[in-house]
Amino acid sequence: MVHIRKTLFILTTVIIVSACGFHLRGINGNNRFPFQKIYVQCDNVIICSNLTNAVKIQDLATLLPSPESADVTIQLFNEQTKRDPQGFNGAGRISSYLLTYQVQARILQKNKQIGNDIKVAVSASMNYSDSILLAVNQNEAVFWTNLHENATNQLIRQLIYFKPYKSVNTNASNIK
Repeated sequence: MVHIRKTLFILTTVIIVSACGFHLRGINGNNRFPFQKIYVQCDNVIICSNLTNAVKIQDLATLLPSPESADVTIQLFNEQTKRDPQGFNGAGRISSYLLTYQVQARILQKNKQIGNDIKVAVSASMNYSDSILLAVNQNEAVFWTNLHENATNQLIRQLIYFKPYKSVNTNASNIK
């Protein structure tokens, strides 16, 4: 009897959650880039490997090794990292830092930009203490890894919903 109730409870919960429109991230089949074949150009941008791995694993588009046969080139640039003091203790020493990571992306089609630049910025507050410096350094490395992953996810979401410029027809024969 308990087994039947448990099964019925689980089945009811699944039906209610799915009826309200809830779905797990990545389950929706529409999460693909609006272009089929891409080339990623990243001159020493930290999240480049994260982006290319995500494109392959999530099957967002076909990743090409050169831009010649790609539908678009995704160009990553203007990467910035900052570590700013955020809080101070009673002795006037730094007690926390604000870590910020920013990067921009540009979509090029036949070497022409086809939409607005995509700007991604993520930040996190990290506690700091001189007394546990080694642990703080290891913790900071984890913070940066998480910031890079969050920036990659934000960039992917923006690329999925990317809208190119609408072409304007300036042909004189269409003007009356």
